[in-house]
Amino acid sequence: MGLLGLPGSGKTTCFRILSGHHGTDTHHGAQVATVPLPDPRLDRIQGLYASARRTYPDVTFVDFEALHKGEAAHGELALHKASGDCDALALVVQCFGQLDHLGDALSPADDLETLLLEMTLSDLAITEKHLERISTGPRAERNPQDIELMQRCRDHLGAGGLLHTLSLSADEAKHLRGFAPLTLKPALVVFNLAEDDLHGERIAGARAASERLGLPHLEICAELEQEIAELPPDDRLAFLADYGLDASAHDRFVRDAFSVLDLITFFTANDKEAHGWTIKRGATAPEAAGKVHSAMQDGFIRAEVIAFRHLEELGSVQACKERGFMRVEGKDYVVAEGDVLQVRFSR
Repeated sequence: MGLLGLPGSGKTTCFRILSGHHGTDTHHGAQVATVPLPDPRLDRIQGLYASARRTYPDVTFVDFEALHKGEAAHGELALHKASGDCDALALVVQCFGQLDHLGDALSPADDLETLLLEMTLSDLAITEKHLERISTGPRAERNPQDIELMQRCRDHLGAGGLLHTLSLSADEAKHLRGFAPLTLKPALVVFNLAEDDLHGERIAGARAASERLGLPHLEICAELEQEIAELPPDDRLAFLADYGLDASAHDRFVRDAFSVLDLITFFTANDKEAHGWTIKRGATAPEAAGKVHSAMQDGFIRAEVIAFRHLEELGSVQACKERGFMRVEGKDYVVAEGDVLQVRFSR
């Protein structure tokens, strides 16, 4: 998940809350942090399987340089080059203070619109470049369906629309993802609140704009959360409760990132390791096996499946077998959230 924001949005403070450190510079000038996602279910599975170690699933966050208004139109597609590889984007919007970094009156709704406009302009430039190439090539190589699709995208973007609001078939969406358009990616709007407005009463207009565009949103106060994160662990929950918060920004951000990315968690376990893995919702058992090792997907035979809730309730693999809660599933099985898989495959 890539973090985008205008100067002064608090984007990098959000990144530090997520990462716990400053990350590592990359050739794009961005900071990168891979964050483990602690899951109490995995702790329980490790105990039940007497695993020597456990490995939590993780998500990688990328803190890109602040985006300036007009950059996509004049930056030779720098925005797309930097963030095109991300699976999803977090759009951080300043909602604290009275003025923005230029000294203008603060308007979170306008800042959100500016971020989306920059993404739209970047996608429009990519679309026009591709459309020109496929329209002027040798006639025998021209694909009318491809041309028509790119023309629809160009017109939609030119009218200010986001590609995720354009009616697309599954094949069309898959084809477009090859160009990594920014406005087709799942996006989470992060409203960075003032400490005296933790419930976002002053951002009703920006919240409505996000909802109107079909973009989920998260409300945090990054400055306050950074202060809380520096407290001893035993004091953090008490401070969160004092401010009426049921979970830290880190945990809420990661939870919403999972939701936006449409991921689920499954587990594998033996006496050596209990491991949590993430896959797209709707993935099959062989695809899940491929997350563990490509050879397991290529040689997939079957998967022995126990739902975590049954394992938790009965307390052992043997009890699940005896009660009929261990199932043998084939190649068409769609993995469910919390499944514990034992994959059988030919080597």
